[in-house]
Amino acid sequence: MLKNSSRRITLGGGEILSKIGVSLAGRPTAFIGRTFYESYMHKVFSDIWKIYPENMFRNRTWHWWWWVHFFENPDNPEFPKQLMILWGTRNCRKVRVDDFYWEPRIPMRANENHATFESMVASWYYDGNKMHDPFILDKGKTETEWEDRSGRIKMENDQADYSFGGTLADFWLKVNSRNVEIELSMPRWNDVMAELVPTEKTFIGNMGYSMLKYRGLLSSGKIRVGETETLVRGRSYFQKVRISSITPSWYWATVQWDNGAYLHYFLPHIGPPMLRRSISHKSLMDWGEKIVSKTLNFYDAEEGREHSMKEIIITKRYENDLPIFKVSAFSDEAELNIEMATYARCCWHIWQPLIGPIWHGIFYNEYPARVIDFEFRTGARRVGKDDFGKSYCNCEHTWGTV
Repeated sequence: MLKNSSRRITLGGGEILSKIGVSLAGRPTAFIGRTFYESYMHKVFSDIWKIYPENMFRNRTWHWWWWVHFFENPDNPEFPKQLMILWGTRNCRKVRVDDFYWEPRIPMRANENHATFESMVASWYYDGNKMHDPFILDKGKTETEWEDRSGRIKMENDQADYSFGGTLADFWLKVNSRNVEIELSMPRWNDVMAELVPTEKTFIGNMGYSMLKYRGLLSSGKIRVGETETLVRGRSYFQKVRISSITPSWYWATVQWDNGAYLHYFLPHIGPPMLRRSISHKSLMDWGEKIVSKTLNFYDAEEGREHSMKEIIITKRYENDLPIFKVSAFSDEAELNIEMATYARCCWHIWQPLIGPIWHGIFYNEYPARVIDFEFRTGARRVGKDDFGKSYCNCEHTWGTV
């Protein structure tokens, strides 16, 4: 159940209903101690499906339900197939993704276990030879419904429907349209990766982000493109993201190894890259980034231990107009170095009005990638690239701001 309808917050000895913590204009209101935004951080499974329309930062609150699937590629095992699909909504007048316009008309509403709103579904698909970009780009009325241990989201219009749902660490996903049909099952992979992991950060007042993620699930089923149907098998990653702030640039990646090891980093940053206005990898503004939040988590399955590292250095170079990311991370007890070579690219220009006729936006780059070098050290223990088995990897790099 939604708990916000009756929660009260004490401020200077007086009690106010939490729903008036945001002004009618949608501007943030800060509270002493625990902020109003923090009371709406995602924590438990049922939060995956919630949107909290009464707690939005005007024109700046995103909700994303985001999946990336890694599939075996028997014809070229070094370059796995990958499918990304997301459901996304935003409290704004209009959004443009490349040449696709979305002007939401359905107001966001929520009650104890049901929400209605308008959303977009967007997807890309690397089929082992070719990047389909975009694979899906559609919009329509959307609803979510949930209980404590189950939930579902469905977006539909006159031509197609897109849905996924499930229970704890056990999901299904379906797409039905004229040109694309997808049926996938995502059950648990192992106990550690079946844990639902919350992540959150409050920047200031009512601005921040929170997410819930399943770091590794299995994935299998079928994908039809036109008249061609392909059976697929591999693994997946899921995250529900709520961002309530101006969106900066960022680096992000996830890696899953066959033995159950896992790596993830998220590095939002500000600086000249936020001024970039071109899809090109080459830019005079590609310098001077200041990382505002450093997080790299590495789970060593053989040790049964997760390492959180806050000292992180990321660099990149380009070969054949595709980036190779090199990351070094350190803690008091461990050191990690990884190099990831990307082998395909999807880039979406996501923009919205800023002031009058002026628009601004981000270039959202996603890259199927493979680990080409890896080393982890802790005490006398040393692990190299081939010690964990095969890996799946996806990287992101954005520039601009929205």
